[in-house]
Amino acid sequence: MMKNLLWLMGIIAVSPPLQSQQATRQAIELTRNMANELLKTSHMPGISVAISQKGKIVFAEGFGFADIANNIPVTKTTEFRTASVAKIMTATALGKLVQDRKLNLDLPIQEYVPGFPVKEFPITARQLAGHLSGLPHYSGSNKIENRVYSSVQDALSVFSHESLLSKPETKYRYSTHGFTLLSAVMEGASGRNYLDMMNDQVFKPLKMNHTEPDRRTQKPNHKAAKLYTVENGVQKEVKAPEEVSYKWAGGGLLTTPTNLIHLANGYFNGFLRPDIVKMMFESQTLTSGEKTQVGIGWRISQDIDGRRVIEHAGSMQGARSVVCIYPDEQLVISMMVNAEWPSTIEETAHLLARPFLAPKRPKPFSTGDFIISTVSVNGRGKETVAKATLKLSDR
Repeated sequence: MMKNLLWLMGIIAVSPPLQSQQATRQAIELTRNMANELLKTSHMPGISVAISQKGKIVFAEGFGFADIANNIPVTKTTEFRTASVAKIMTATALGKLVQDRKLNLDLPIQEYVPGFPVKEFPITARQLAGHLSGLPHYSGSNKIENRVYSSVQDALSVFSHESLLSKPETKYRYSTHGFTLLSAVMEGASGRNYLDMMNDQVFKPLKMNHTEPDRRTQKPNHKAAKLYTVENGVQKEVKAPEEVSYKWAGGGLLTTPTNLIHLANGYFNGFLRPDIVKMMFESQTLTSGEKTQVGIGWRISQDIDGRRVIEHAGSMQGARSVVCIYPDEQLVISMMVNAEWPSTIEETAHLLARPFLAPKRPKPFSTGDFIISTVSVNGRGKETVAKATLKLSDR
């Protein structure tokens, strides 16, 4: 993957500054060329990319195949598994409930889900949305069954018996189960089941017409891309897809990059008030005072030029996805793939968006020792953090 990133950076480095309509055409061509080359070097079966500027879609194209065996190409309406990008879709609905004064982020969750077992410490919706509740992620003691879960309440049985791994707000612990519980909280607050609530309160208002639950194990879905694995450059179709009804809110939906753009633009166009957006984009804090760089679902980051980026990525069987918001530039990019891909997909998306961003002034060269960390996510959503010291010198 590093080779792919270096190649993309090389293309951008020799590109002239872009201005006006001609600049937009050049940016489109450059991004298209990078996506095509990325498809070749990564051996991914299909890639879909969409970009918007100030609420207007300026790029939306598919590359490669949604179905290799039948030569069906990826188009801008091909649906992909969201993987964990479903979490920011859920977070958006959560923000709407807070805005409508239907949900208090800081009340114990039993106010909305009275049947959920009381744990060692109280848990709140804010903690669930920021992965600070102490709830476990996937583990050997989960009770995930290979069946269709009839409801969110039914899905709670997967993990409701488990103890907290830490006191809330003392550690950041990524948890997809936490978002299943969060969706139960949202059901209690709204009086609607999760999927109906999402459809009526988020998908329809934001014109996300190609977004739905992934029910491919129950019935064929010809709008959705086939799922693949890629080993040593060889693409193999997943013949027995995972049933995902136990985790709709945390990783069980289908959508397109264009629909994710519509979702992200809801943070600019008044769908969510500025004060709600500000709250959702602010990092939560541990009791130690350490910032987690995660707000209400969203992750706070920056690109290679130091621009602020609010984003979320996902990885699971047959899927890799990301949506990135540049709030100061009001630019959004989303990228989706129909295979597991051990990639730094956030940085890849940043580079594909870079032709549409105004050049940044070079910063003075920094010297000294800097602690850096990288986060990798496997197909089951497990995060691995690696830390190192970066030494920079002007010699």
